Amino acid sequence: MNSNPIHLSGRAFRWLGTQLMKRGGANNVWIDVGVCRGEATLSDARHDPNLRVFAFEPNLRLASKLIGAASNYFIIPMAVAERDGTATFYLNEFEMAGSLLPLNEDALQTWVGVQDHKIQGTVIVPTIRLDTFMDLVGLERIDFLKIDAQGMDLCVIRSAGQKLRNIARITMEVAVAPVALYKGAPSKSEVMNFLKDAGFALERTERQTHGQEENLTFVRS
Repeated sequence: MNSNPIHLSGRAFRWLGTQLMKRGGANNVWIDVGVCRGEATLSDARHDPNLRVFAFEPNLRLASKLIGAASNYFIIPMAVAERDGTATFYLNEFEMAGSLLPLNEDALQTWVGVQDHKIQGTVIVPTIRLDTFMDLVGLERIDFLKIDAQGMDLCVIRSAGQKLRNIARITMEVAVAPVALYKGAPSKSEVMNFLKDAGFALERTERQTHGQEENLTFVRS
């Protein structure tokens, strides 16, 4: 286990805030949690110079490949969690399946298409809450929050605290199979109830992973 995670200094966060203001303030800001290879947001950033994307990826191998991919695409090598500090990150042979949660061995016996999902080892990674990040960078509003945190999506949302009211749109992933792929992952009903109580309405559902997961898009009511 690696016990020496990389931390971003206060100076680094202030620099991010400076870049935000140079580009016209806090209009049209996206946050991508679990950016992986940038599939969901990098193309948008490249085609829209007025967009700013803050992209979180705790897997340093993946994060390093995206540094410099676009001038308005800021890679942050941290995990988003409900506590500022550090946490154990489970590296997976299927690189996109790394998570702060361990795999559920029972699910590996029943899920389709996860034969290459095996834990390679663990590393200690830095973690930050969304509301902490917004305060440090000076973000008053997030226009779009995309989350693919491998079972941790609801924890990411909770980490926004009271600032959740300043997020306009959320796309996140939930497991809908009888057994979740990651231990401790919330059910779809837990996610739906939490976001409904927080003032969001479900806009779109997209099935994926052989119908075992769904991408849910919510908008503030």
